[in-house]
Formats: sequence, C-alpha cells, structure tokens
Amino acid sequence: MPWYIYYALKQLFPSKRIISYFSMISIIGVALGVSVLIIVQSVMNGFGENIRSHLAKTHGDIVIYSSEGMLQDWGTLFEELSNDKRIKTVSPYVESVLMIQSESDTAFPYIRGINIEEVGSKNLALPIHEFLVAGDYDSLNDENVFLGEPLARKLNVGIGDPVALYSHKLLEYLAEEEWLFPKEFTVVGLIQSGSPKLDENLVIGSLEGTQDLLEAENAITGFTINLWNGDERALELTKNQLQDRVSAYDDSLFVKNWMDMNADFLFILEQEKMVISFIIIFIILVASFSIAVALTLSVIRKTREIGLLNALGAKSWEIALCFCLQGFFIGLVGSLSGIAFAFLVLEYRDILFGVYLWLMNSSDVQFLGVYDLYSIPVRYLLKDFVQVFILSIIISFAAALIPALRASKLKPSEALRYE
Repeated sequence: MPWYIYYALKQLFPSKRIISYFSMISIIGVALGVSVLIIVQSVMNGFGENIRSHLAKTHGDIVIYSSEGMLQDWGTLFEELSNDKRIKTVSPYVESVLMIQSESDTAFPYIRGINIEEVGSKNLALPIHEFLVAGDYDSLNDENVFLGEPLARKLNVGIGDPVALYSHKLLEYLAEEEWLFPKEFTVVGLIQSGSPKLDENLVIGSLEGTQDLLEAENAITGFTINLWNGDERALELTKNQLQDRVSAYDDSLFVKNWMDMNADFLFILEQEKMVISFIIIFIILVASFSIAVALTLSVIRKTREIGLLNALGAKSWEIALCFCLQGFFIGLVGSLSGIAFAFLVLEYRDILFGVYLWLMNSSDVQFLGVYDLYSIPVRYLLKDFVQVFILSIIISFAAALIPALRASKLKPSEALRYE
C-alpha cells in the first residue's frame, strides 16, 4: 500500500480510537445529506409512478378521436383495430358535457358512453370494475348510469336514486322556447378512480343510451385502446403507426397516448422532483464545508508532521493526495452509510409515519388519499442511487482540495522552524 493512502487512513481512523471526532462529524453530515436526497427521490418516484398508473387507467393507453367532434362511419376502422395483434382492447366511446339534476342540486359534468357489451367483462379498455366502490358493473344499461362518488355526494344521491340528464341539444331546444322533458336515469354504481378532479365531473352510461341522449344516432367520439405492451416506448411507436393508418382512413382523426394528453402535468411532476432534489443537494454542500474545515484544522495541527514528510523526501503532490484521499474516504463512507440509512427508513416508513402522527396527536392522512394512496409510496431507481453516490464523492473530494493545496505548499524549513 502506498504510504500516502496509509497516512490518509490513519488520520481518519487512529490506532487508539475507532474514528477521529472531526472525521465522524464529517461522515455524519455527508450521510444525512445523501439519505435525505435518496428518501425524497424515492418517495417522489413512488408518487409519480402511482399518478402515472392512474392516468394510464383513466385515459387508456391510446385514444383515437375526430377533430370534427363526431365520427360517423366507424365500423370498418373498428374491425381493423380489433384485428391488430398489438392491441389488447379497443372500445368505441361517446363523450359530451351535459347538465345533471337531482332533487337536491345541479351540476355540469361530462358523460362518457361505453360499449354495453363489454361491461360484464373484466377485459375493459377502461377498468370500470376496479373503480366501482358501490353497485354492480353488470347492471349498467341504457336506462342506468354510474356517477363519480364526489359528484354523487354533491347531488346527494345514492344507489337506486333517479337523476335527470339534459344534453346540449335539450338546452338548445329550451333556448328556442321548445319544451322537452329531460331523460331520467337511475344511479346503479359509484366510481372512485383515485382522481377527485375526474370523479367529481364524471358520469358513465352505455354507448347506445348516451347516443340516444345526445341525439348522435350511431356516431361516436372515438376509440379507447389498450395495448398488450404498455411501456412508454411501445406506446409512442404504436401511436405513430396508428396515426399513419387512421390518417389514410380519415384526415380528421388524431391519435394520442395518455402521456400526450397529460404532458403538462407530467412535465410539472418531473420538474418538481428536480427542483426538490436541487434544493436538498445543498445539505451535502453544507457537509462539504465541515470536511473542508476539519481537514484545514488537520493541516494546521499536522504542520510539523507535514514538514517532516517533506524533509524525508515526500513530494508535494503526495502530500496533497493524502488530504484529498481523506475527503474521498469521508465521502465514500458517508455515502454508503447514507444509502443504508435511507433504505432502512424507506422500508419502515409506515411505522415511522405512524409514530410521527402519534407524536403530533394527529390522524389526518387525507393528503395520502388524493390519488387513492393510504401509505407513502416508494419506487427505487438505480440511477438515483448512482447519481447521488457519485455526486457526494465528487463534492467530498472537492472539499478537500483547498486544505490539500495548503498542505502541499508548506516548506520544510518553515514547518520545522521551531523544532
């Protein structure tokens, strides 16, 4: 082992003690910075993954829609899409804003009509059976509807209660002083998709019943498609290929995947993680100052030793490397300790969060239920661990440069003047 590596290790881990006091403080600082950064990134990854999963479920993998509002002759295209081996499910749907009225209140949600033949199957483009919290999804027909649970609460209706639906056509007739009765439907199910904004504006009806309500005859708004392979790369490739196909069929048709439909929200989510991580990096930077201070004090205390090493023939770069290696070892041990501590905290996060709520005398975890979450989600990404590890090593090494350069410039005559 080269002498400068041995000297660096002896400075950090003296023979009579397990570790020096200044080294321990520096290692703890780096470990805390690394652990906080890993914890925040992993939790943000978990929230992001959960939100992306909900968005994919509530929108479907791919949506084909017409820019003209309604697609009239869609049977041939539906057959072509159904025969595509990449496509798992394809469902025609019709969608429009309407007015819904109960005995208690009025709201203006949008209605989505889905294929009634698929309601009894769990192989749906939109997994209604997973979202249903009350009622039976087999009971949906041309006279019944499902409501988002927040919407049902606002209207003060439950299973079996009637609601009146006014389409935009009926409202136009009323504006022209033509009196038409609204269509009455029965609530047979309540939906909780995990997104309150969606649920408070959602009515699900049958395709035929919704077409009749909207006076759309056989027209649809578009198709909801799920793929066998739903990863992001396959989605983008399939979307582009389907766009070429449907454009040849009808120029007014457009294809979007769930990421396109939520691009702004996903961008904000990614930027939020980057900003929070950037802020927390300063914890590691603060720890680096403790490394710089500790090593600077070490240079002052070891001035005579450094002079003696110079007198014995040690080169300036070897002296500098001794202190740089101390910074490297502090970063290495601190990073590994921080990663281990972060992993421990994340694995026992529910227990720790329960203790925190008990100490705060609070049971309010409603913020976790915003996206159907009742525990803190976590997703580990190898690249996060690698990036944080490398960053902390670089910062720790860089923090040792100033005291290392100071040590390398000491002259033997000045260092040993009073010996």
